Amino acid sequence: MQCKAVYTVRVLAPQEQRLVRAHWEEYKKRTKMRIVIQQLEDGFPTFRHYGIDLGDGTIVHFRGKLHYIQANAWIQRTDHEAFAQGGAICTADDVRLAFSPDRIIDRALSQVGGDFGGYHFLCNNCEHFANWCACGKRISRQVLMR
Repeated sequence: MQCKAVYTVRVLAPQEQRLVRAHWEEYKKRTKMRIVIQQLEDGFPTFRHYGIDLGDGTIVHFRGKLHYIQANAWIQRTDHEAFAQGGAICTADDVRLAFSPDRIIDRALSQVGGDFGGYHFLCNNCEHFANWCACGKRISRQVLMR
């Protein structure tokens, strides 16, 4: 089976925007990282939602039941339509594949149903998950250094 890292561009729901804003002051004190808050301030409340396309019509990704940025998120295996929710699915060329496709699929499926250490939109998000599956490193390029 052939797999690849993918993403769809999502608009932050009002509930997600409130969550980001509520925690932003805390994160500014602890770190020099930034993420979606800059886009909120600039008027572009979007982000990329990442997952691993298993090549069989399903994608494994890290999100909550109702929203993408949600404290109670877990690793899910859904069809393309549920992943994209009306958006386009793009290949994430910035995610480096360091393992064989079978190994990436095994890594992704091993986490389904779990919380991957607990969702945190700066330190442990869907992009961290996709990169961990593909290359073994929990990294997110959406979380940038100032």
